[in-house]
Amino acid sequence: MEKYQLAYTGEHLEHSAKVLEKLADTYEKLAGQYKEQNTATTSVIMQIREVSRLLLEMTGAYSREVSLNANDLEDIEDSLDKIGVRVDRMQVLERGDGHREIRMNLKTVGKKCPTTREIARLISQSLNSFFDSSENNRIMLNGNFNEYVFVECGRFCVMHGIARRSKSGNVVSGDSYSINEIGQGKVVLSLADGMGCGDWANKESRMVIELMEDAVRAGFSEAVAIEMVNAAMAMNDIVGVTVTVDMCVLDTILGIANFIKLGAVATYIKRDGWVEIIQSETMPIGVLGKADFDHSVKKLYANDYVIMISDGVLEAIPSLDKEKAFLEVVAGLSSRNPQGMAEEILEKVLGENGDNEVLPCDDMTVLVMGMFERS
Repeated sequence: MEKYQLAYTGEHLEHSAKVLEKLADTYEKLAGQYKEQNTATTSVIMQIREVSRLLLEMTGAYSREVSLNANDLEDIEDSLDKIGVRVDRMQVLERGDGHREIRMNLKTVGKKCPTTREIARLISQSLNSFFDSSENNRIMLNGNFNEYVFVECGRFCVMHGIARRSKSGNVVSGDSYSINEIGQGKVVLSLADGMGCGDWANKESRMVIELMEDAVRAGFSEAVAIEMVNAAMAMNDIVGVTVTVDMCVLDTILGIANFIKLGAVATYIKRDGWVEIIQSETMPIGVLGKADFDHSVKKLYANDYVIMISDGVLEAIPSLDKEKAFLEVVAGLSSRNPQGMAEEILEKVLGENGDNEVLPCDDMTVLVMGMFERS
């Protein structure tokens, strides 16, 4: 804070957070007394509480300073010394989610000009973990002491594949998907299916995905992000828009995946010869005043695959138990590459009718994410 001479110190921000929390409590109490608890009120209260939480996080209330053991500290300093880098100060923070952040004052001596990426690699080797240079760091070190930040990143990396078919006669698919890294070792995988097909459905599904990912990227919890978007769509008086949402937020450091489903068909996790189904019987976003969603937490391991599909994929399977039939398709996949798996799934599903020229009756999207050990 002092470095940038900001008007608001951590103490001010913490006080503001407490005021916001008290405001939310008061708002909730008054709403209960006057029986004004509706979609908009609930959404506003949740947002106030979430902003309070984010302010506390900014002050470091959810982080604590930790110490490296003497051997690790010496190893880092020796490694940096060999490439002509001097350390003036080192601070290690452990965030509330368990991920570490290292802040260092560094400068070069002599004619060497190492990059921050090279520094991150040396730190990773010394701590037997994976660290990356913050996007706010300079690319190169120089002869003056400057602060550099290195953040713990995932021990896992992800690859994805996508295969799509639009409804017969349509050029634009009403399905939208997204795969984004949002920082702190997290990757968001999203698939949304807008009501109907074509341009309008695509516009609505894309809007929902972008709003939810922006909220999650900003630090809001998945539950609050859903409530915010749902409230906005539920209050849309112009047209009744409904969009199914399938989202997976993967922590690549811990290998923990949060699955959020609103009206979406089943998601499948494939591991060797075993397949798990994550089912949901919730309503799409925008249908109810309060978002109706399922939330599942799963531990994933190296070489696991997450497979998301839109309902058009299941509809193309000529079976009464479509989810079971699709499970057999997933279990029998020969490819181990996410892109190859997505294409193989679509080919097999369209071939279930015994005719490779079957025209899709609805938009079809297959999204596959594979998780692999970082080398």
